[in-house]
Amino acid sequence: MARSIRKSISLTAATALVLFVIISFAVSFACVRSVGNKYQKALAESALDFAEITIDADKARESFLTRNASDEYESVKRNLLSYQSENSDSIKRISLISFSNSSGSYIYDTDGEPLGTRLEYDDYTSSIKAELINGRNSIEHKDKDRLTVYRPTRTVDDTLCGYIVVELHKPYEYAYFRHILITFGGLFVLSLIFVIVFMLLLNRKLLRPIRQMTESALYLAGDDSASEGKDASVLFNTERNDEVGRLGEAFQKIFFNMNSGAEHLSQALYDANHDGMTQHLNKRCYHSMVEKFKSCKTIAAVYFDVNNLKLMNDTLGHEHGDYVIKQAAEYIRGLLGENDYCFRMGGDEFLIIMTECSYRYVDRVIDKLDKDSPYILSKEEDSVKCAISYGCAYASGEFVYEELLAEAEDNMYIKKTELKKMLKMPER
Repeated sequence: MARSIRKSISLTAATALVLFVIISFAVSFACVRSVGNKYQKALAESALDFAEITIDADKARESFLTRNASDEYESVKRNLLSYQSENSDSIKRISLISFSNSSGSYIYDTDGEPLGTRLEYDDYTSSIKAELINGRNSIEHKDKDRLTVYRPTRTVDDTLCGYIVVELHKPYEYAYFRHILITFGGLFVLSLIFVIVFMLLLNRKLLRPIRQMTESALYLAGDDSASEGKDASVLFNTERNDEVGRLGEAFQKIFFNMNSGAEHLSQALYDANHDGMTQHLNKRCYHSMVEKFKSCKTIAAVYFDVNNLKLMNDTLGHEHGDYVIKQAAEYIRGLLGENDYCFRMGGDEFLIIMTECSYRYVDRVIDKLDKDSPYILSKEEDSVKCAISYGCAYASGEFVYEELLAEAEDNMYIKKTELKKMLKMPER
């Protein structure tokens, strides 16, 4: 009878410990993989967003059609390479590919494929060829747990430029699979040792009266339950100096990296839409908002230009010229209202678009400009004087946006001529 009880208890203990180790491993790996899949998708979306704001679809298409790798083309390529390099542990490749009926062609590629290199269709891309040529939807594809994401990018006139393709490495849990397996393998060995020690202790206890064996068995059963409950309650406690603590640290690191990636994306979006010198919105941002401006019920455009800037640069140097541009930007910033947008359109050209504005509001802005004119931007001691020219146009109801801009620009040139005569500026 004692032998039967000993076998029954030892078999139950060994089975419970082995199952505990196996289930713990399975649950832990499933959690890591679940979080890893979400993290991979977040990484892919961040990379797609970065590529989309970095690549100018119109210029990329022009480079592809002409096969001309301009300085701007090379600058975009370097930015993509830099982003991929910083995230090389997760991102394998970033590409911009134009697909046709016969094949694909690389426009950008961080893996070294030159502009215009041919890409043959494989089994998967052949199955979605029509979608790739049409270019309306984003696509996700997993091959051997390696995620590849496709996002179409289109020009301002809605012509398909191509697909931004982000290819990731295998999910990060595969890199740690060996470590997790070794850790739980070690636990499995320790469990066997524990079972052997437990068997030796149990064997000694079997020599005692059955009452003592029963009390010992109840004590051990209660101890196992308490230990299991404690492990479950501190699963994510990073203060523990064991595998559970290290797993908690791994989860914390994942969440930290996701938050950090979101912050980097936010900064990248800001940089992509703002001029670095003046912090006004840039020309790329302007083109993305034109359709919004065309649908306004009331709108005003104020065009600005700096008189004498070229002479300033040629005579006193570009540092003085940069100072003048910053002064102009700061002055214009003081004119902006809640629904106004200011864009730096070129070296010394700025454009304010006032949306949902009344004529009285626009009149107040122009009145201030007239009172300040001529507003001198250069330093008092500078031998070359620079002033700001401006021209405005207002529309309500139905209007042609391009004609509104042309009117504002024409008015600006009239003012520019007046200022040149007033300040006796040379015709340069």
